[in-house]
Amino acid sequence: MVDKRRIFGNAAEADAAAFLKSKKMKIIDVQYRNRFGEIDIIAKDGDEYVMVEVKARKNHEFGYPEESVTKSKLRKIAIVAEHFMSDHSGIDWRIDVIAIEYDHTPPKITHIIGVG
Repeated sequence: MVDKRRIFGNAAEADAAAFLKSKKMKIIDVQYRNRFGEIDIIAKDGDEYVMVEVKARKNHEFGYPEESVTKSKLRKIAIVAEHFMSDHSGIDWRIDVIAIEYDHTPPKITHIIGVG
């Protein structure tokens, strides 16, 4: 059985993917995993790969969603991304954050480009 947090996370990732598509980005993979960890969404923005970390909150009890993306988390994403990119040498890539606040109607989506 899938727990409530995973269901919430999956819904947030689906909302983030729809947002990225609306910005003309192509979704390459969702919940990409390798032995180093996971990237929520891998997309392409023109010729550049984008590794997307999705963070969502139902309220601000624990702060804004983007505040939970630590330097340590960004380093881990970079390691996973470098392994993924080893099959795509010579192509630029970046790390973006999609922060979703579900206490707004409609949900507030903040796209932070190039955080790492």
